[in-house]
Amino acid sequence: MIIKQGTEDGLINRQKTTWPPDGTGAVINTSYLNWGCYGAANDYHIYRSYLRFNTSSIPAGATITSAKLWLKLRDKQNVDNFNVQAQVWRDNGDWNPLDTGDWGCGDTLIATKNYADLPDIGQWFSIDIPVDQINKSGITAFEIRGDHESGTAPTGWNIGSPYTAETSGSEPYLEISYILPGAILLMFLG
Repeated sequence: MIIKQGTEDGLINRQKTTWPPDGTGAVINTSYLNWGCYGAANDYHIYRSYLRFNTSSIPAGATITSAKLWLKLRDKQNVDNFNVQAQVWRDNGDWNPLDTGDWGCGDTLIATKNYADLPDIGQWFSIDIPVDQINKSGITAFEIRGDHESGTAPTGWNIGSPYTAETSGSEPYLEISYILPGAILLMFLG
């Protein structure tokens, strides 16, 4: 089953003249998402991305056997060799509509993707999502953070940047496999 991301995805950018930036930040709705950081003299940024999927079409009695978050890479940069890891956090609520108060809404770290494992720009990649993190009765929402939000200040771009749902043919999606209780019985009878 493929569940595409709706156009309510977005990113929040926290910016300040000192590192690490704090404060409320700004919501950015564009054709790409970012996780990671950027820095130059007196201009520092931390980016987090937000995705949500309506997973209520999964049958209530289904047993999910696998779940993958698929993203198409628009850009990746590693100026400071931070090798920024993507961290997928599950939001146990639903941040929609996205606003600056949603920063940190991801309360459970559920998956990661190392910078070294990102593909070439323009290619798809997946992140395995634990099956117990999919909400079969409503919305499954994620906050994607980089793992370098403090420590050494960046001197350039250190990001992963996939496309959003605003880019037709490149929108993020969940790939979910499941079985129904009757299907298990048929396997044994066959």
